Amino acid sequence: MSSRRAHTTWIAGVAATAAAAGLVLPTSATAASGPEATADYAFTARVLIGDGDPVRGCSAALISREWVITAASCFADDTTGVTAGKPEQKTTVTVRGTAPDTVTAYTGEVAELVPAQSRDVVMARLATYTPAGIPTVNLADTPMAAGDEATFAGTGRTKTEWVPDQPHTAAFKVNGTDATTLAISGKTTADSICQGDTGGPLLRETDNGPELVGLATRSWQGGCLGTPETETRTNAEAVRTDDLGEWISAIANRAWTRQIASGDFSGDGRSDALAIDKTDGKLYAHPGDGKGGFTGRDQIGVQWETTRVITTGNFVGDGNTDLVAVRDNGVLLTYPGNGKGNFATTVTAGTGWNGMRLLTSGNFTGDNKTDLLAVHTNGTLYIYPGTGDGKVGSGIVAGTGWTGIRLIAGGDFNGDGKADAVAVHDNGTLYAYYNNGQNGFNSAVRVGGGWTTTRLIAGGDFNGDGKADLLALRNADTFYTYAGNGTGNFAAPVVTQP
Repeated sequence: MSSRRAHTTWIAGVAATAAAAGLVLPTSATAASGPEATADYAFTARVLIGDGDPVRGCSAALISREWVITAASCFADDTTGVTAGKPEQKTTVTVRGTAPDTVTAYTGEVAELVPAQSRDVVMARLATYTPAGIPTVNLADTPMAAGDEATFAGTGRTKTEWVPDQPHTAAFKVNGTDATTLAISGKTTADSICQGDTGGPLLRETDNGPELVGLATRSWQGGCLGTPETETRTNAEAVRTDDLGEWISAIANRAWTRQIASGDFSGDGRSDALAIDKTDGKLYAHPGDGKGGFTGRDQIGVQWETTRVITTGNFVGDGNTDLVAVRDNGVLLTYPGNGKGNFATTVTAGTGWNGMRLLTSGNFTGDNKTDLLAVHTNGTLYIYPGTGDGKVGSGIVAGTGWTGIRLIAGGDFNGDGKADAVAVHDNGTLYAYYNNGQNGFNSAVRVGGGWTTTRLIAGGDFNGDGKADLLALRNADTFYTYAGNGTGNFAAPVVTQP
């Protein structure tokens, strides 16, 4: 009998007994029946779905500091029933990391699901980043073949433990393949995939470490705790992922941030970053470390999905950093900061701001009050003088022809005591526009190139040296902090994924 025929016959048997096997809808999080996983498999994660008893348990693999990959069947009996967006039930991911008793361990909630089309695969975005010390899994780009060997890693039950502390591994051989699945079997009777292992990574060993070729979906569970002793079969099924590399990478590198701004919101003397998550519409603070980097993120607001642009500054004159936002309905709002990471009662600062597409802040008029600098959709640049009570006065035309400018940020970049602007043009060139002291700006000075992949920028003093720096958001929400030298130039960036 050919391996392909054996695979087809066996799959029919598994499909008929999937409910009894418990792999599609495991009821508790547990691991494979082989030995404990080494640090090479520290990307293996446990997924708990539900907020009560019982919860549904699965396994997963860490793709990036923000994404894990697992089986879509963990979230619904029918994989077509998994919808993109926030999970219907609370979902928690735990990664033990390389040293579970240290900061490399992680537990966090899933903020978003992105299912694959016609495949039992789903990407799950974490609400907070995992520690930088936890490794991520490599992606395979070539298929497995009959006779190949693979390693499975999971967090499901073992032969002797219902809920083991550590992920476990098991050795498998490939019996057959088709366009979407792999038929595998344990190399020994001790190598099995157990309840709670659904979604765990099937891996090919390479000189560069293990690489992901599939995800476990079903198994006979021979030798697993709770399985009848008469069941000794270790055959299992995995969904292929080797041909999903481009899709996985596109999701993992997808940006979620809608807007960013900066300021010392917590009152610790360090500049933080604020970001609106375009998926859940929440406002997050990324605390600054005082060295140009950021440490994680904390949710500080909800229902920000209708916000078009934001900026920050001391608009009410109390010394705290405030937040100014233009909503989709054109209303300009000021959120006075309390110096402890939260905001006081909102001030309506204006209406009819629908035509403003870019916004930043600074003391552009020289009266020691924080003003707004805005680019209209018609390319006109306006200064709106701050009144010191959270509102602004009438706009002053500060320039025209700004239609080819994609991003702006404010700050005293040349150290002359006046607020300037830096701008990224559509061609990716970074220019500085120095304040002329007369409610306008001097001619543009080129200060950089190659900024085409930059999505958002903000000014601030991120390293605490009293000079204006520039924060850029690129790729999948990676922060690049360029320290200013006070004369209009910038140092090499500090790169962080908070």
